[in-house]
Amino acid sequence: MGCVTSTQTREDPSLYPVLIEHEARYSDLDPSRRIGRDALVRWFEDARVAVERDAFGADLVARLQSRVRLLLAAVRVDVIAPLRVAGNYRIGIGVSHIGASSFAYRYAVFAGHECVATGESVSVHCDVPAPPAADGDHPRDGTEPSPLPDVVRGALATIQVSAPAPTRPDRGDARLVRENYPFRVDVRTRFGDLDTNRHVNNVALAGWYLDGLAELHQDVLGYPTGGPLDGLSPSSLAVQYRDQVHYPGIYQLRVGVLELDEDTVRYACGLFDGPRCIGLAEAEGRHHAPGQDGDPVRLAEALAPFRMRNL
Repeated sequence: MGCVTSTQTREDPSLYPVLIEHEARYSDLDPSRRIGRDALVRWFEDARVAVERDAFGADLVARLQSRVRLLLAAVRVDVIAPLRVAGNYRIGIGVSHIGASSFAYRYAVFAGHECVATGESVSVHCDVPAPPAADGDHPRDGTEPSPLPDVVRGALATIQVSAPAPTRPDRGDARLVRENYPFRVDVRTRFGDLDTNRHVNNVALAGWYLDGLAELHQDVLGYPTGGPLDGLSPSSLAVQYRDQVHYPGIYQLRVGVLELDEDTVRYACGLFDGPRCIGLAEAEGRHHAPGQDGDPVRLAEALAPFRMRNL
């Protein structure tokens, strides 16, 4: 654990075809007084929307909104250095891969010329769901991947960077079984979580996984006032969106420990609609932090009983 990921290899602003100024907001801060991981997922979304508006043009956007959808399939965030609310940031973005029906972005966040965070995402081009049949029945998901239009492919090619495409490792079927995760949190969707596609937004879902980790930390710490200790937030978060999450609804978020070493812990998370897995995530961070009295609090022993089962 703790190795440099593929998203941490492009550390110069000049390597990105698009740089977007982004001012940090107070609401982006988490309890540690640093920019939260879910806020960075939102920053990446803002960058995607800006690029697609400018690169595709208003006419194409209108056609996309009426006939097709771009759905986020996966996103990853890696924090390299603390991000604080003071000062402005620049988000570098470029297209790292163009496939038959999907494409991938590479991101880097710069404070001056210092790269403080990186990321990547995969978007899938889908048909708009067909209208409900006369009897009211309609498919559960309602969307199918469809080929990228040539005009979209051409626009994406103008901001392409030389970088490996994101990979989705085959982790087997054990993570699709909810009972293999020892820790459970029930989540109720909120109307404010919905986006323009009328399902729960990817940023809100990333926040759900972070909430699940915080609940686990609070459980092993004995539910301290004010939430878990500073320093326990993960330095990396990777989310895979397997299916749409709807409102209203109550879902099970499951968490388990994959690996523990001397300093860090790697977690697996699964989001379930009944027994069906509709989302996966991985996160990595430290398992020790300064306590309120200044002495280190080490959680490795307390986290050990929460190891994933049947891997």
